[in-house]
Amino acid sequence: MNRIILFFVSTLLIQLTHSVHAQESNQVLSLDDFYQMVVNNHPVARQARLLNQRGELAIQQAKGQFDPKLSSSYNSKEYNGKDYYNLWNSYLEMPTLLNVDFKAGYERNSGTYLNPEHNVPTDGLYYAGISVPLGQGLIHNPRKINLQKSRYEEQQYMNESVLVLNNLLYDANHAFWWWYEFHQKYVVVQNNLTLMRNRFEAIKESVANGENAAVDSLETLIQVQKWQNLHRDAQMQLQNSTLYMNNYIWSDSLEIDMFEPKYATQNTLLDFVALEEQILASHPNLKKLTLKNEILELDRKLSVEQIKPVLDVNYNFLLHQQDNEYDTYFNNNYKLGFQFEFPILVRKERAKLQSTKLKIQENELMIDEKTRQTLNKVRQSYNKVLTLNQMIAQQEEILANYQRLLVAEQIKFNNGESSVFLLNSRENKKLESELKLIELRAKYGKSIGELKWSAGILHQEIQDLTL
Repeated sequence: MNRIILFFVSTLLIQLTHSVHAQESNQVLSLDDFYQMVVNNHPVARQARLLNQRGELAIQQAKGQFDPKLSSSYNSKEYNGKDYYNLWNSYLEMPTLLNVDFKAGYERNSGTYLNPEHNVPTDGLYYAGISVPLGQGLIHNPRKINLQKSRYEEQQYMNESVLVLNNLLYDANHAFWWWYEFHQKYVVVQNNLTLMRNRFEAIKESVANGENAAVDSLETLIQVQKWQNLHRDAQMQLQNSTLYMNNYIWSDSLEIDMFEPKYATQNTLLDFVALEEQILASHPNLKKLTLKNEILELDRKLSVEQIKPVLDVNYNFLLHQQDNEYDTYFNNNYKLGFQFEFPILVRKERAKLQSTKLKIQENELMIDEKTRQTLNKVRQSYNKVLTLNQMIAQQEEILANYQRLLVAEQIKFNNGESSVFLLNSRENKKLESELKLIELRAKYGKSIGELKWSAGILHQEIQDLTL
């Protein structure tokens, strides 16, 4: 009779502990919700958003080269009571993207010992002109190249932001699944320890009544002691994993102790062919090198331009006000200038061009190497996901079979055809299988995160993130 009671008590305790845990459970925390917490609050995620602002500022800084500039200068000399000279010149200069600069200004000079080239009418002289490069700088010039570079720099900052976020979510993914594994293991171990303690009390009473041998009580006591140690270890692992998870929460109002993990199965695997195409098109590590190549190509264009001779032409027409009328005889009132420079051997410019070409070749080789490494890394991660998916399905069957064996052993035990040792043995195998399933599920979750990280798409898990 006691065997039957023991059987039902054991079964009911298993159900009871699971139901009590379900009733007293905390809020459920899914991986997506955890990602959102990390992205919203973690300092590294904030740094990623700051990188995008730096990209915008890089363009703004480059556009500053084309800002109109207002300048004014005044120089005066007086000695021994004599007014030697007074020179005043104010002008507005407007650079353009085509490297053609416009200039307009007003000049007024006076003095006893004024340099003849500074002689102007008493009421001053207005001038307006243009500066045009006819040689070097006509097609490509540093200002235009720097503006184009700044656009690539903005993309580099955005790409770096994606890399930072990818790495952060990769670490957060491992933290979540570590916490999930030891949280679930702790629940299983705690429930089983409760079961073993109640079983020990029942068998101890049965031994006192002479219905069971004393060795059965010792056998059950050993099981209790074994699971007490396992419980201590599981509790320590859960505490450590919880502390590690708290590294990613960064919220005064939230603690991981408030939650329990949610396991979401992913039945549909990523299409590897589509994944491979996406990697080649937009993987952050490859894009980083591609953007570097674009910048080097701009450097090459500028180096080619610098081999050309410098031939700049400056023309300014002059106006002065007399009797409220403007003198507009442009043919007689103007300033014209030419500037020509050309190094005879052009060694510096040719060496710079060749050096830039070598850098482009080196970078292209790095792209080839990085592409192969990335694709192979993704294949490895993909194979790991496939294997773990199969192992989980197999382990679920193994667990179900161990459960059947345990039920059969309990029936035999109730009929007097088994022993406490065999019953404990069956139960241990079933629990080991359950713990193994938890471990495999945690590994599977980590492998999915690793696959998306290696493919450079883990940041896409947060659809509403504003980068």
